[in-house]
Amino acid sequence: MSDSFEFTLNSPLTQEDWNKISDAELEKTMSITFQTPQGRQVKYIKCEVLDKIRAEIDEEYDRVHPYDISCAEGLEMALNIVDKYMAEGSGEE
Repeated sequence: MSDSFEFTLNSPLTQEDWNKISDAELEKTMSITFQTPQGRQVKYIKCEVLDKIRAEIDEEYDRVHPYDISCAEGLEMALNIVDKYMAEGSGEE
């Protein structure tokens, strides 16, 4: 997967052009930080991020499971934690 993309802009900028620049549909944005009215910062991440984290841990688990049981147990615990937060985020608790 490439971390770059290309597009053409017109002058003056149209709303469509501005939406491309700002990633208005959040296609490339993985997290957003909001500031509350009281000044507190709150960060949200896409569930896709947890999917990617889980997939990476799962790959590592498959690699070490037959050889290192204690490491595999730790990775299994990490998978359970990710699953817990994925369920909380989707309202499946």
